[in-house]
Amino acid sequence: MSIRQTTIGTDRVGMAVAAMILTDLTLSIADAIIKITISDMPLSQFIFSRSCVTVPLLIFMMKWRLPRVSLSPARPGWATVRSSLLLSSLLIYYASLSRLDFSIAAAVYYTIPLFIALFSALWVREPVGLQGWLGVALGFVGVLLMLKPQAGDISIHTLMPLAAAILYALAMVLTRTRTRAENPFVLALTFNLIAIIVAGGASLAAIIAGSDGGQSLMIGEWVPMGWSQWGLMVLLSITMLIGSVGTAVAYQWAPSAIISTCDFSYLAFAVLWGVLLFSERLDGASMLGIGLIALAGIIVIRH
Repeated sequence: MSIRQTTIGTDRVGMAVAAMILTDLTLSIADAIIKITISDMPLSQFIFSRSCVTVPLLIFMMKWRLPRVSLSPARPGWATVRSSLLLSSLLIYYASLSRLDFSIAAAVYYTIPLFIALFSALWVREPVGLQGWLGVALGFVGVLLMLKPQAGDISIHTLMPLAAAILYALAMVLTRTRTRAENPFVLALTFNLIAIIVAGGASLAAIIAGSDGGQSLMIGEWVPMGWSQWGLMVLLSITMLIGSVGTAVAYQWAPSAIISTCDFSYLAFAVLWGVLLFSERLDGASMLGIGLIALAGIIVIRH
């Protein structure tokens, strides 16, 4: 069954492009901070703590600036599905940052436009055509150049950014087609409430299990947090708030194909932070891979 394109509202392409670039800059800085601090606590605790800070901020802003807007989404089912896909994508991507170079993880993650094009073709019935399939093929050649998989040497970590990209693309297609009429702040609130429920449940299970439950990147024993950790959570909550609202606004105000092009600014920022903060040095194959992924996205989007 196909999803029909929603025609609610008028596109505001210029503002949507600006919102997407600002969002990417903010998220790239936040993700660089997360890569630096990712080993300090389990991801479930990190996500739970950050969302616990974000939710009161969201409610305060909505009551202050948007008192007439309901806190509940008009289509809670689709908003919940979208939020669950985004949460799964972020968890997988964050987990990959501890195993891969920042620039490599970001480049593979930014196969997102390719998957958006494919999912739009399947659900919105937008034709892919020869040019579109060429872009998809170039994109995945770029992924292979970035990850350089050898026979029998493909680990789950190298595939994690790709899985995160698929889930994110699904969420963005839903944003454009099923939740376009929702207020971006309501979508952000729904996402963070889902995050509290899921990550909080995982953290509670880890606390109950204690040391017998083991420790992993995703789930582990609760780590005591001081003022510096809570200050970091406030900072990352603000960046996440900008990211959640900015992404929703961008994809609501302009077609997915246009915004996906601008979304490549995250990749440029990630390469910059990788060089400046993590002393990453990309070889020729990796640079070619990044170029092919960006070119593939542009080809698909122009098509």
